Amino acid sequence: MEKQMGTPPGIDGEWTVDSDGVVQRRNRRSLDADTFERIATRIRDGLDWGVAGLSERDGSVLLVRQDGRWVLPGGGVESGETKTEALVREMREETGLDATVGPLRVVTEQTFTHEDDHATFHFAIYDVAVEGELTDDPGLEDETVTDVSWVETLPEDTLDRALLRYLLDR
Repeated sequence: MEKQMGTPPGIDGEWTVDSDGVVQRRNRRSLDADTFERIATRIRDGLDWGVAGLSERDGSVLLVRQDGRWVLPGGGVESGETKTEALVREMREETGLDATVGPLRVVTEQTFTHEDDHATFHFAIYDVAVEGELTDDPGLEDETVTDVSWVETLPEDTLDRALLRYLLDR
């Protein structure tokens, strides 16, 4: 049975919580022509899913700084990988930490639009337990990850900040 949650202030898109407690979200975002073409090309070339890990430790949340904002560590699922394999790989690349993937928390169907064109991508957030020490060189050479940190308070420029606060409060 699904429980309709409406759209609380600050959380983009339509969403529900299913009987397993997983947030199911649909979101549409209009983009400028160049950004849409860059993203749509990646999706059409096979990037169907992205994943991220929500890790908590001693009242802090693990975030990475990428493209000028704070986000959960994660990235795209490559051909031949499962979502959990991709998440373990991405956590290692971006944070230096070894990850154990836990329960699924969110599935987002993200539709990007420009004029009459659209491309749809899916994104999953999982609980993740991590071990080890944070790297001082986050991300891969060709990525824009500039920092990794445990934060006690979500910065104002955190992607999907309201959704993360909701998840952390559950």
